[in-house]
Amino acid sequence: MGMHRGASQPIRLLAHLGLSLTCASTCACASARSPGPPDVLIVALDTIRWDHTDLAAPPSGITPNLSAFANLPGSVTFSQAYTDAAWSQPAYVSLLTGQRALTHGVGFLRSALIDGQATVATMFQAHGYETRAFASGPHLAPISGIASDFDAYIHSIDQRTIGIQVGPALEWLQQPRTADQPRFGFIHGYDAHAPYGAPAALSDPLQPGGVPLQNNCMVPGFRCHPPGVMANTGPALAPEEQAQLVGAYQASVLYADHHLGRILHTLETTGALEHTIVIVLSDHGEMLGESGGLGHDDGYADHVFHVPLVVRFPSDAAPRTVDRVVSLSDITPTLARRLDMVPPSRADGVVIGELLSPAEPSQTQPHRGASLCCYYVRDNNDAGWVQHGTEPLTWNLLSSTSDARTTERRLQTALGDWPSVLEKVDEVNHEMGHRDPALKRALQDAGYWRQATP
Repeated sequence: MGMHRGASQPIRLLAHLGLSLTCASTCACASARSPGPPDVLIVALDTIRWDHTDLAAPPSGITPNLSAFANLPGSVTFSQAYTDAAWSQPAYVSLLTGQRALTHGVGFLRSALIDGQATVATMFQAHGYETRAFASGPHLAPISGIASDFDAYIHSIDQRTIGIQVGPALEWLQQPRTADQPRFGFIHGYDAHAPYGAPAALSDPLQPGGVPLQNNCMVPGFRCHPPGVMANTGPALAPEEQAQLVGAYQASVLYADHHLGRILHTLETTGALEHTIVIVLSDHGEMLGESGGLGHDDGYADHVFHVPLVVRFPSDAAPRTVDRVVSLSDITPTLARRLDMVPPSRADGVVIGELLSPAEPSQTQPHRGASLCCYYVRDNNDAGWVQHGTEPLTWNLLSSTSDARTTERRLQTALGDWPSVLEKVDEVNHEMGHRDPALKRALQDAGYWRQATP
């Protein structure tokens, strides 16, 4: 879907950065070139689907800063990156542990990591890194177990814009570092998550006919889409309703990209970009009315599982695109291999050979993802989904390069030993809320508390 605009010209809070990879000052360069291991920074822009970025289509102004980053020397864009799970908690656990969704089981088989399970923060701590996270929302609450091995885990229980985390994160990253104290940082925010809040200056021109949304956000001067968009079932949206929804969503993506620009601009102007591995991604996408689908946690479509992923190791190599299926759970094993570290135990993501130095042939492994309702399987050619909880599993093909029966057999083989029935998914996703009243309220406020569950 294209952008919906009124008479106004495309607007940006930050234009393309035009990053020059030159230091802002001699002092900054000297600091940036201090010897020792590189800093590592993961920037997670929640709920951004691949096909609503400028990486997927001719530039439309939705993600100018992400595009500028992808065009830097050393950047690698993955055009077929897929999340391991359809909502934040299990998706980020997969990212941080290097484990597939049902290997760690968080959100599906259990409500938190098994005691003692190492994460990427554990891995970096073991090699002398200072580790900090700047995150928000009930799904990234420390009770899930992902915070235990960060030196500092700065967290807001409510779903908040990444903007509130950027300032503290950059203040930390700009502090002088020594050769024996590199840094690993994780910065996260919920800008593109329902109800798709964005400043009116961004939202209004992206609405059909420039007619503003009802100003029902908690933040003064912001527009939000009317509530009720979390339900994944119901009647199909009318064309004008879908256009309104898409406009609100794209405004929130644009606002998230603005804050990414703040991070990249600071890294570049201080010279820190040249000793920092930067990874920009999203944890999952969103269904925006296609075939009646809305939201993501019951997702079954490419719109939910196909996400942006751009990785940059400081280098003079020309930017490039890798058109091969990779999973978010592949990132931690790849960092471990590239930096000569031991990955977290039970990591079953595969190393992305294109990111090694020198590059190596990549292992080929189909992608398996999960949502509250379904499993999603994709290889480089075909994709389909099945609803778990039913016997026998019946495949719904999203794409196929051969006859349906052959494709179904291949996808079933790729699904492997994942069970056809997950009996207590809803109960698992409420265990933490029952243990923490504040967390329960946050889940309810975010639309994640299913009323049918006691």
